[in-house]
Amino acid sequence: MSGLVGWLVDLPTVVLFLLLAVVGLAFTIGLSWLIRRFIEDDVRTKSSSSVTTVVGVVAGLYAVLVTFVIVNEWQTYNDAQANVSAEAGALTATSFDGSVLPEPTRTTIRDALVAYDRSVVCGEIPYLADHQEPYPPTREALRKLYVAVASAPPAVREEKFYDNLVGQLAQVARARHDRIGAASSPLPDLLLIVILVTSLALIAVASALDTQHRRWHLVLTTALTILVALNLTLILTLSRPFDGAASISDAPLREGVPIALLRCS
Repeated sequence: MSGLVGWLVDLPTVVLFLLLAVVGLAFTIGLSWLIRRFIEDDVRTKSSSSVTTVVGVVAGLYAVLVTFVIVNEWQTYNDAQANVSAEAGALTATSFDGSVLPEPTRTTIRDALVAYDRSVVCGEIPYLADHQEPYPPTREALRKLYVAVASAPPAVREEKFYDNLVGQLAQVARARHDRIGAASSPLPDLLLIVILVTSLALIAVASALDTQHRRWHLVLTTALTILVALNLTLILTLSRPFDGAASISDAPLREGVPIALLRCS
């Protein structure tokens, strides 16, 4: 299931929506044909009030479920972007604090900072699109950054900016941990299956309604199918913060570092 979701998320948003809409419309048209063929008109008319009640119940359940999932995914997306911005801000502050320290500590810390930033932008963020665990080279780059800061001579450690640098470096590690946590909380397969089943149930029950007008019935079921396809497109797009059309931007991490030093090979 995760492989299918990953393939769908990698599709352009318009293509994803059209694919879901075409599949949904094929299901709707086929189901409507089966209902007309195997269920007599007088049976549909007599059961119309009961079917209407069932449609209301399924529609209410569907609305609550979809709203909950979308709001939760949007919050996760915003938190992931905030974590990236916090990490970038801490890196910038660390860079400024390190830039006023004497040589050779200044150059050592600057090189370690650039190496870590490059590893995050070029390695870990793309890696998180398909994985739910930290990128090992970035963890090693962070360790080397700590080593570079800890290797400062005693005279440098007495500088007032050194304590600020250490504090900001701890903030970098915290923000990275939170960023990885956001990537480690994708939409569970079971919840996605429940949403798909509820969507199909809603379309199926609506297709069984007796509207007394075939064209109007087709318009209603088509509109409902398109609405379901839109909701599924939004859910799938937001399900992975570091993948797809609505992926997290790494722009904050690129600020303050020369492009030549941050270029991904």
